[in-house]
Amino acid sequence: MIYVKPDFYDDFQCICGKCTDNCCIGWEIDIDDFTYENYCGMETAFAEKIKGNIIIAPDGSRCFKLRENDRCPFLNEDNLCDIIINCGEDALCDICREHPRFYEWFPGVTECGVGLSCEEACRILLEREAFFQLAEYNDGEEIEPLTRDEVVESDMYILTAALRMSFLEILSNKGLSLEEKIVKILEKTQSFTGESIKIKNDTRLIKAYEETEPIDCAWTDFLNTLKTNLETLSVSLLMNDEESNELYSRALGYIIYRHFIKAAFDKSFAQRVVFCVEALRFIMLSDALTLKEKGALTIRGRINSIKNWSKQIEYSNENTELLIYGDVL
Repeated sequence: MIYVKPDFYDDFQCICGKCTDNCCIGWEIDIDDFTYENYCGMETAFAEKIKGNIIIAPDGSRCFKLRENDRCPFLNEDNLCDIIINCGEDALCDICREHPRFYEWFPGVTECGVGLSCEEACRILLEREAFFQLAEYNDGEEIEPLTRDEVVESDMYILTAALRMSFLEILSNKGLSLEEKIVKILEKTQSFTGESIKIKNDTRLIKAYEETEPIDCAWTDFLNTLKTNLETLSVSLLMNDEESNELYSRALGYIIYRHFIKAAFDKSFAQRVVFCVEALRFIMLSDALTLKEKGALTIRGRINSIKNWSKQIEYSNENTELLIYGDVL
């Protein structure tokens, strides 16, 4: 099996209590069947506490009953996990053990990454010395002969991955401005698909994002503030800044890495490029708002803009699909 991953993938480690955010707050924590059966077989006092905090969600899945402020019942006052402390990391359910890692599976290939909803993942992406590269390794596992359908899927993956690589090469070119990079990516996509590509203006973009299901009230309030200040935000200052050019190129490249490859499943090449470019525009608008409100844009501010976008959009299939396939007038 071949694995594809960003070259900083193995550098990622959860910073636990040092994180200013917390992935154990505000998220529904699903419990996979294997872990649930493991909990049922445990006979300690702490295991009884675990079982006593499991409920059935409206969709029929099992999850932990969140406490006040949507905290996981096993997140202690030091923002550390009591399940790990009492039972070890192997006792975690899949979502807790893997987050913020993500995977995409193709015939003979698995792609991996760490999600930008995690501030540490954002920090590594933005603060590294150079534009990220994609690394491949083979775990030596034999792959069974592909079926005819799998051969077609594999060929589509290879085509999509090659087109994606051309986008990443454009974005890593320090001789181009950010605007020139985006234009080249859109032109290449339009030439490849034969489709006319249009990017929403800022007003329509905010309206599209208003159609997404909010993760919390703070997101709705943020969109309202963004819309109120839209005409006074100076995105052009960020577009022409050399540091911003590099950092936004990395952010767009990573969003393309995660989302464009899925066009191999349904040939949504143009839609996904538009989604990625508009995602960067939304992040830039968020940064411009931070700059207006605070008078400066630090790396922490940039991380927050990317992280908040990712939490709201990337971790909801419904929201992602709405922005990729929907048509907000």
